Amino acid sequence: MIVRIRFGRGPVVTRKKGKNAKIALLGGSLLTLVAICLAFMGFWRLLGDVDLASEFIYTEGLFSHWQIWLGSAGAIQYAAWRLTQYSRGVPVDEAAAGSGTSSPAALRP
Repeated sequence: MIVRIRFGRGPVVTRKKGKNAKIALLGGSLLTLVAICLAFMGFWRLLGDVDLASEFIYTEGLFSHWQIWLGSAGAIQYAAWRLTQYSRGVPVDEAAAGSGTSSPAALRP
């Protein structure tokens, strides 16, 4: 006796561009807020070194340096920019090259 088990067809895998555009836009927006907070901390530490602000919350260790805070803010903002470019459907190589052949309105889907 032969028993055959048949399963229905599952979801079809698509190669559609920009499937995760909404999540990328949300992530880029949230990362921009994080970058603003990190920049605030960096400038607070920098102004604390010049005695223009109150004492910083971290007085020793890795997080007591303003370069760490501002560098992290720059890196996070770059990641947010890349996610935003992905969500708009602009190829990253074209956006980075700054080719002025097409208008910004033509690049959006």
